[in-house]
Amino acid sequence: MPPSSTAAIFFLLLLAVPLFPTAAAKGRRVSTTAIASYRRISWASNLTLLGSASILPGALAIALTTNSSDGIGAGRALFSDPVRLLVPPLDPHAAPAQASFSTRFTFRIAPSPSYGDGLAFILTSSRSFLGASNGFLGLYPSASASDDGELADVSTVAVELDTHRDVALRDPDGNHVALDAGSIFSLASASPGVDLKAGVPITAWVEYRAPLRRLRAWLSYSPSRRPEKAALSVDVDLSGLLRAYMYAGFSASNGEGFALHVVESWTFRTFGFPNSSRASASPIPSPPPKDQASFKTPLPLPANHHHHHLFYKVLGGVLGGVVLLVILAISSILWLGRPKGSKSVEPTVLFEDKNFRGMLPMEVVRTATKDFGSENVIGIGGSGAIVFEGVLPSGSRVAVKRFQAMRHCLKAFGSELRAMLDCPHHANLVPLLGWSSGEHDLVLVYEFMPNGNLDSALHTKGGATLPWEARFGAVLGVASALTFLHDECDRRILHRDVKSSNVLLDAEFNARLGDFGLARVVSHGGVPLATQPAGTLGYLAPEYVHSGVASERSDVYSFGVLALEVATGRRPTEKGTAVVDWVWSLWGRRRLVDAADQRLEGRFVAEEMRRVLLVGLCCVHPDCRKRPGMRRVVRMLDGTAPMTLVPDKKPPVVLKSPLNPTSSINTMDTKNTAFYSCR
Repeated sequence: MPPSSTAAIFFLLLLAVPLFPTAAAKGRRVSTTAIASYRRISWASNLTLLGSASILPGALAIALTTNSSDGIGAGRALFSDPVRLLVPPLDPHAAPAQASFSTRFTFRIAPSPSYGDGLAFILTSSRSFLGASNGFLGLYPSASASDDGELADVSTVAVELDTHRDVALRDPDGNHVALDAGSIFSLASASPGVDLKAGVPITAWVEYRAPLRRLRAWLSYSPSRRPEKAALSVDVDLSGLLRAYMYAGFSASNGEGFALHVVESWTFRTFGFPNSSRASASPIPSPPPKDQASFKTPLPLPANHHHHHLFYKVLGGVLGGVVLLVILAISSILWLGRPKGSKSVEPTVLFEDKNFRGMLPMEVVRTATKDFGSENVIGIGGSGAIVFEGVLPSGSRVAVKRFQAMRHCLKAFGSELRAMLDCPHHANLVPLLGWSSGEHDLVLVYEFMPNGNLDSALHTKGGATLPWEARFGAVLGVASALTFLHDECDRRILHRDVKSSNVLLDAEFNARLGDFGLARVVSHGGVPLATQPAGTLGYLAPEYVHSGVASERSDVYSFGVLALEVATGRRPTEKGTAVVDWVWSLWGRRRLVDAADQRLEGRFVAEEMRRVLLVGLCCVHPDCRKRPGMRRVVRMLDGTAPMTLVPDKKPPVVLKSPLNPTSSINTMDTKNTAFYSCR
């Protein structure tokens, strides 16, 4: 084992997820009894296949249709275990609690030689029903079958990727994405932004936020870079169509054409149930009662099944621990026995998704930075990593963040890399270009930001005054980035170190939030562990300092301080006075705009200045429960939402636990109910 293997194993463990059970295929449906909060499954297990659907050789993907006439023309693949989407309320007169869900899948449509109807991601109440071909994508029965009593109770929600225009079904064209909510006549449709008939892999993201009653879909040729703007965004309440339990999967049809509709990879999760004893504790629930599903109740288990299940859980945990200890012991022996003065090794691939940012050979990085020469140092990260300027062989300027291969640095490197891989590209985040590992070093390679950071632009004496247009754009840009991190990534990302020196400026002075060395990645609804408070004094929320538990609210507080700093030109604490207290005192005396940076000499838009200062005060409210979420912050800044009321006097600090499930600013303190992955 190479010398760097121990380091690789260590931060693999830092980024590890639970091991996932699989089962061998048997017939058309295979079930697994083991349940985990996240599980990776192969295409050859846990799927119900209907009609023309089949598993491709090697279980690498599923084909929903065939490229020849098979007499069916439609196919469907469903995850065999139902997922819970509704929870009955405690109050019998109240509406049931509704789950949110999101999915990402990569598909391709290959003509042979003509195109079919297209494919769709579906949620359905029936595991056995397959709809018609001829434009229906296997989603719904044709008009001749619509009165069938057995089909009357089937509920289906679908996001269709349509490649055939059927005038009778009111299709706008032969290349669109649409939402079908209980009917083949789409509720809304839009251009997908890609050519669905290109015959190349395309990745789709679909998300439904129950609290917002909004469904959105994005499509891209890149498997990792989700577009900033959704191709389809529909305000819709799906509660009338969702059942307590439904099946997730895909459906496609060929109609009069011949095409292969292939799904190559898939992840799906639900979230959004309140933290309640009534919510399902199982990530993928047990099958529902007979009256809620279209398949027979499973055979009863023996009375001692629970004890056997517990025994296997304990045995699996013990064996897993033993195997892990053996691996670490062997790695340590090989590490201690390595040849002295051994060279740097080739980079180790740490993540399966190699299409995301790339690995770089360490020798390339060393050459780019002149062997990490001191003359190339441009900064120090919050985790102690040193940042170097470099030039790649292509001529591209980069910023190289170098971590030493020591325990605490490995943890910081793992946290930052994990956070960057969990958030696709966003216009207001510093782009990660690659990473590398050697015997003594771990590096992250970022796009170079030629105009330095916001701290220097605001506070460097003798330099040019940063104009108001750039300042307002920076505040709005960082707010947009935090909205993305908190609400729009697959998992919630807490930055924990929002400050002016971590906001970088590109060639056009656009703000890019960077330095994720202290970031934490938490599932939507998950609760981060209490830790020693990290960050920079002056930007830290009082409840975070008190409890050590970071949350969206603590990031919001840091952003509020940043907004006040940008508007006033003052550091968080200057001449013994906190900028928060100083601005609040001016607000109480109805002199808010007097807080504007005097170096601007009045060259600013008064209404924008007022909005930035008021938003800053809203965000630094001492009671974390009264701070707005970042999505609302963006809307207040751009003038599309009214300002939150700000008291004339700064209220006293209220040290409430941020773990109170009823106080979430985004109503997302919830438990995951399902998450699984096929690839």
